[in-house]
Formats: sequence, structure tokens, C-alpha cells
Amino acid sequence: MSAPKPVAIIAGQLVVGGAERQLYLWLSHLDRDKFGPVVLTLHPDHDDYWEKPIEDLGIPLLRVPQKANRLQRLSEVVKLLRPFKPELIHGWHFFASAYAGLAARLLGVPCVGGIRSSYSADQRNLETFLVHRYCDAVVANSASAAQTYQLSLGNRKQPVFTVPNAILDSFTSRETVREELSGRFDLPGDALWICSIGRMDPLKRFDLLLEMAKRLGASHDHFQFVLIGDGPEKDRLESLSESIGVTDRVTFLGEVPNAADWMKGMDIFCFPSTNEGLPNVIMEAAAAGLPIIAWKLPFIEELLPDKSMSLLSYPGELDSMVSNLNELMHSQTLRESIGMAAQKHILENFSVERYVREMTSVYDSVLQADR
Repeated sequence: MSAPKPVAIIAGQLVVGGAERQLYLWLSHLDRDKFGPVVLTLHPDHDDYWEKPIEDLGIPLLRVPQKANRLQRLSEVVKLLRPFKPELIHGWHFFASAYAGLAARLLGVPCVGGIRSSYSADQRNLETFLVHRYCDAVVANSASAAQTYQLSLGNRKQPVFTVPNAILDSFTSRETVREELSGRFDLPGDALWICSIGRMDPLKRFDLLLEMAKRLGASHDHFQFVLIGDGPEKDRLESLSESIGVTDRVTFLGEVPNAADWMKGMDIFCFPSTNEGLPNVIMEAAAAGLPIIAWKLPFIEELLPDKSMSLLSYPGELDSMVSNLNELMHSQTLRESIGMAAQKHILENFSVERYVREMTSVYDSVLQADR
């Protein structure tokens, strides 16, 4: 048997997040007889959440120190990678792919760039130029992002692969989760729990959830919005909840590393974000059997293509989203029907086995083309 091919993965960061969870799934399930991974992080000295789990896999984790300029940082990347003699370099996040492409060129090996979120066709910056020029291929986690990136290439020839995210089913029971959360956060156990998870920045539109809580308060007594996440908007959102009088209807739980484990204790998942790649939280909510309310956007319809799997509103039509939520709150039968349809589809089509098989195929394809 031949020795494993050394491959280097450059991550922009290893914080709590969907892209980083997918990296961990890939590292923990790839064939170590075939690939010998090493990971570089461009976000050192922050004790990111996924650093220790990756090191616990026995995978070398290299921390690239901050430098005065990008060329010095690139030199450090190459210096750290050279002893491992990688045969392939993979930029996991798009902004890390620029470093990956340049480092691969300097080391004389092929490179795979990565798109882990949405991609704008109008995106024209140094990172885009470098990924276009120096990555041998790009892998996106959604078909919509892959298609938009493909358009940005113009006449340039560059293979673009789509490998959707994977999901792991949780076996935690609903009763266990609700009992734990009720005790820890004083959530009303007899209420409907409407959940949303994400980084609290303006693009995620958590402010719309507060407005929804205000509107629903006039017609419903027993419901609680449970918002999980942290970020630059959190303080403003907490102040906003006070100013519009919904503090009794909204609970901020902060950042939770394994928030997916709490999904089964929820009743409804509401997702007002308009800018995503292939959102893990939608997959996790569906896998938990939750009915999902979101905007009618390509990255949602890619995950839940049938009308029976979710209730979608056109972007910006908040009245419609409130109406959908109101309908779900009044009908346990509808909640169960939509949740079961979404759960069946996600667990059948987004398995870890499929994910690992397709990621392996991307590596094999790029390595073979290089030969």
C-alpha cells in the first residue's frame, strides 16, 4: 500500500460556525490511509473552538502568526508547510484560498479553493483575482454559489465543484433537551419554542425576529423566541428587545458550540437571513424534525426543494413570514407534517458518507489533473 498523500488545509478561522464544523466532519471521516492532513489556521492566539478537537484527531495544527503585511504572512505559510511536503493545498474559506493558491504555486503543487458562503458575481477584489489565477479548482458548498462564481470567471477555465454540506442526526430526546434548557435558562416549559441560530451580525436579520415577537404577542400567550449566537449585533438586539417591549418573549442564550444538540427541544425554526452559502442550521433543524420558516431563496430551496418541506416567503415580505409562523403555531399537525418531510429529505440526501465520497473525488480529480 502506498503512503498517504500529504494534504494541507488552510482555514481562515476555527471558531464555532457551520463552515468550521464541516471542516471537522471532513477531517474526522476522510480516509487517513489515503490522505495525511495538516491544518493551518490564519486566526491564531484566539483559542478557537475547533482547534482542540482537530488536534485530538492526531492532525498537526499549525498557527500562522499575524504579520505586518500579506507577503510576510504568505512567507510564513510556505515556511510552515514546506517540511510537510504537501501534494495538495486546500483553502477552506474563500479568503484563505488566496494564500492557499499562492503557497501552492511557490511549492509547486496543485490547489483547491473553497467557497463556504454565498458568492457575489460583482465581487472583484484581490482575493478573487488570486483565486481565479492560482487555484487549480474551486469547491463550493452550494450549487447557487458555484454557479455565481462560475459566471465571475468569464472566459477563464477553472473547474468548479459542488459538494453540499453533511449532517449528523442527533439522538438526544426532546424531553431531555427541554428539561435541561428549562432549568438552565428559565424557559417556560409549556410554551412553543421558536428557535433561530447564527452569528449576530446585520446580514442575519435577527432584528426581524424581534419584530415578529412583537406582532405575535397580541394574539398568542405561550411562545418564546430562543435566539442562539453571539456577535457584534447582540448588545443592540438586546436593547431593541427592551425598547419594543418583547424581553418577556425573547431569550438570548449566547454562543453554544453544539447548538444542534438542542434542536430537538424546539418547536419551530425561523431563519430570516438573506445571505448564506448552504446553511448548516437549516440542515440541523430539518434533521431534528422541526418545521422551518425562511425566505424563498436559492440556498434554502436547494436544501428543501419541495413545498411540503418548509413555509417560505418572498424576501422582505415580513407579513407573509408572520402569517406562516402564526399558521404553524396554531397547528401541531402541520408542524409535524412539515418537520417529518424535511427530516426525511435531509437525512437521505446529505449524509456524511456522501460528503466524504464527493470531497475525496474532488481531491482525486485535482491530483490526477496535475499529473
